[in-house]
Amino acid sequence: MQESSQGAGRAALRRVPKQERSRERIGEILKVAKELIGQKGIDAVTMKEIASLSGGPIASVYQYFPNKSAIIGMLYELYVDDVRELIAGNLARIETAEDALNATDNLFDIYYERMRQEPATQDLLNAIQADKVLADLDIAETRAQAEGFYQVTQHFVAENLRENYADTLFVMFHMAGATLRLALMVPDEAAQISAQFKSIVRTHATYFLTGKFPATV
Repeated sequence: MQESSQGAGRAALRRVPKQERSRERIGEILKVAKELIGQKGIDAVTMKEIASLSGGPIASVYQYFPNKSAIIGMLYELYVDDVRELIAGNLARIETAEDALNATDNLFDIYYERMRQEPATQDLLNAIQADKVLADLDIAETRAQAEGFYQVTQHFVAENLRENYADTLFVMFHMAGATLRLALMVPDEAAQISAQFKSIVRTHATYFLTGKFPATV
């Protein structure tokens, strides 16, 4: 992405849609942009092409989005909304330390399967690293996800370990994203990469949640 986001997502909209027709127009623009990204990659997609395939003149795209980065930003926000819902659903089912351990595996597997099925999301998550505003937002979102997991599971952890536990969760959530991208880039090794990462996470999580490292064979 060569353009720099002055804002991101909804904050970058030139006009806030108030009528249903305007919201539908924005939805169609985003739908087409995501499809094109999945087919061609972000760098190859143009505003003109998005306008043409979404059924309107290019002015109708610029009416809402100042540049392509603003569209990418909103697609990222929609992705974040979906991920938050996914995490919330898993956190709501945690009642025991074992549930928390299983949740780390489940979340990773669901993330991976969704990204594997959606090439546009893969390209989107890779591209945000090239945009400082979006990259900063991604770090903040990762921190929030880790904090949410911490709040639900901290009572399983000894009080003297909780600060270290919170720090470790942030690192692990960040590493999960990088591991997912790596697994998708080398699909022939994806199973081994995923298994290795989940093993590392479970080892650390077991220590914090049960007070001991898992037994080795």
